[in-house]
Amino acid sequence: MHYVIIGNGGAGISALQAIRSVDKKSFITIISREKYPAYSPCSLPNLIGGKIDKPAILRFDKEFYDRLNVKFIKNTEIIKINPKNKEIKDTKGKTIKFDKLLIAVGAKPITPREITGLDLSGVHVMGTLDSCLGILDHIKKGLNQAIVVGGGFMGVETATMLNMKGIKVTIVEMLPHILSRMIDTDMSKKVEEILKDNCIELLLNNTVKSVNGVKTVTDVSLGNKKLACDMVVLAIGVLPNIDIVKNTGIKTNKGIIVNSRMQTNKKDIFAAGDITEVWEQIEGRKGSYAIWPNAIEQGRIAGLNMAGEDIEYSGAEVVNVLDIFNTPVVAMGRTSQELGNCKVISRFTPQASKKILLKNNKILGLQFIGSIRNAGIFYSLMKRGADVSDILDRLLDDNFIINPDVVSSKMIA
Repeated sequence: MHYVIIGNGGAGISALQAIRSVDKKSFITIISREKYPAYSPCSLPNLIGGKIDKPAILRFDKEFYDRLNVKFIKNTEIIKINPKNKEIKDTKGKTIKFDKLLIAVGAKPITPREITGLDLSGVHVMGTLDSCLGILDHIKKGLNQAIVVGGGFMGVETATMLNMKGIKVTIVEMLPHILSRMIDTDMSKKVEEILKDNCIELLLNNTVKSVNGVKTVTDVSLGNKKLACDMVVLAIGVLPNIDIVKNTGIKTNKGIIVNSRMQTNKKDIFAAGDITEVWEQIEGRKGSYAIWPNAIEQGRIAGLNMAGEDIEYSGAEVVNVLDIFNTPVVAMGRTSQELGNCKVISRFTPQASKKILLKNNKILGLQFIGSIRNAGIFYSLMKRGADVSDILDRLLDDNFIINPDVVSSKMIA
């Protein structure tokens, strides 16, 4: 048996470990388009901010692949998958045969084609270790003003870390508020206040039309306005990297479509991580839920099933957690804009802002800033579809502690 894993990220490594927990002898090949051993992408902003150094971002010791008896092929990109012949081909023309294949190449950063000048020196795209090392190298050479394009999760996190390095940062966001796909407008305003208090400038309802300079970035154009800078960081977000399965017959929508065992529609071919389209745990909505815990769990499920087990995936978590200048921000489930007509309970104090969204007495969304107490318990209730009408008036009480194992029969209905 020859297992082949395309992708050395969270899902790929998790699958590798799962396979080896069941099958100690078969051949395993894991392929990465990057030149590094497995690292944590969640830690990339911390690397920029100086909270960790490069060695700390690596997930395992040097003997990891040898210890698991795995062939690790780095700096190699797979460009063709042939499900019928059970083989894959890389950019160098080399063909690798497989018995079972896992596609775990993740997602690719969004780089708008309409923005000109992205090939200039000083433009960086967040998403890989190489890109972060490029940013760090740029900072060492001297840097005064950085433009971060994108006010979502990645953009805010990147801007925060650049600010911690003493760099003047401006976030350019095309929507009226930052983190608008994660939290409601009133909660976005709270985060915007924190950023402004820490000297991060926000240009909302704005788009970068072009990056300007001869060889190196000198400024960006925002409509008729120009803003001087010596670094531009694209941190707009990511999309499932499904180009790899084009013309293979493997079914896709927003991502590769898989069943509860992480199998594609092609025999012996599985997919896991940010490249997949799966269902979430609360309402069963299908989509791409690209966060680290989801990739790890999907990889584990895929690996076990590839090795002959029969394990079903329970669905993706819909959880985002940010730390913005030591202020925790957590968002779970859906926003008011997504839910439409819903019941909202909220509490705003100088120390914390809390908001819970409900329909039919069930929690479908949660947004906390400043305090995340009980957040995990609330998510447990969300997943179970618990009726919380009996405790509705106490949900946001700072002293109210919920024991998920001691709930009324009505809540579990």
